[in-house]
Amino acid sequence: MSDPKTAQILTSATEIFLKAGYAATAMDQVAKRARVSKTTLYSRFPSKEQLFAACVGAFCESFSARLAPGMYDDVSIVTALEIIGDSLLGLIWSPHALRGQQIVLGEAPRQPELARIFHDAGPARTIELVTRFFEHAQAQGRLSVEDPAFAARQFIAALLGHIDCELRLGLCGPPEEGERRQHVKKVVALFLKGVGLCRTE
Repeated sequence: MSDPKTAQILTSATEIFLKAGYAATAMDQVAKRARVSKTTLYSRFPSKEQLFAACVGAFCESFSARLAPGMYDDVSIVTALEIIGDSLLGLIWSPHALRGQQIVLGEAPRQPELARIFHDAGPARTIELVTRFFEHAQAQGRLSVEDPAFAARQFIAALLGHIDCELRLGLCGPPEEGERRQHVKKVVALFLKGVGLCRTE
């Protein structure tokens, strides 16, 4: 991030949101933790809602970098989807992401706008990025996908599978890296059989 003050604010805000929850987080706390003035904070983030959305967006930024246009043109579609899938699950199943989801789910009944903010900055953005990847692969003749947006949603849903539900309920911990990658490989293989693979080289 080019602006050190903004990065400082987002780091501090994320720490407080994850520890205290959304409702208990105050902008004054963020300014104090980030060691910036209220003027500096509000000039960048006029409301707590905007600050929360920016924190979610910044957290998802690393996944966005994995889906730059043409990034996987030189590898097979199988390899591309395995890398994308593993990157996505590594993000979604990280302790910070799981804690963030728990906060939103807990607050949503009282503050439905928070759920919308989280959805737009996180899941919706992820679906958009994966959709663009499928559109690009379709244009190249590497995949046969009639509805890229639907395919993107189904691919992500298949990646999450039953494990995601168990994680959100706290019934288990995130899979080890090797286990996660094997899970992704199986999902990609099954998914490609369903959508129709044009070529693998």
